[in-house]
Amino acid sequence: MVRLVRLLPRLILALVFVAVAYYGINDVLLDGCDTELCCEDCDELAVSRVIDGDTFVSDGGRIRNYGIDAPEVGQRCAGEATARLRGLAGDTVRVQRGPRSRDQYGRLLYYVYTESGESIDETLIQEGLAVAWTRDGQHRDYLVGLETQARRDGTGCLW
Repeated sequence: MVRLVRLLPRLILALVFVAVAYYGINDVLLDGCDTELCCEDCDELAVSRVIDGDTFVSDGGRIRNYGIDAPEVGQRCAGEATARLRGLAGDTVRVQRGPRSRDQYGRLLYYVYTESGESIDETLIQEGLAVAWTRDGQHRDYLVGLETQARRDGTGCLW
């Protein structure tokens, strides 16, 4: 019994290493997000209305998802993208600033996350409902890579 008690910390550590090797460090040690981009402690915003696949209204005004460009009303996939944003956003989202605070139309720009911290931008791109914003942003290269993969796989209704 004493020997087992002495081995227990080593067994636990071994199990953690196996879990990290299998699931990845993000899923085991750092966060509970299912997306690579995760922001569990970002500021929260209430969502009062979703306008389209990349724009919604909050107390602070109109918010535009920084990392994506979704189809506009009347374009192919617009309804699907809008419905998916509505489902992911719910009543509350988390937001992260990018290098610019507003777009040319005066909308606030944020990378947008679910209330639990999962990237809505990442999800919409992976599901083929939006393309990556390519001009700037700290997550641009990662999101462009996701779009390339979604195009290659023919995921969603955009391609």
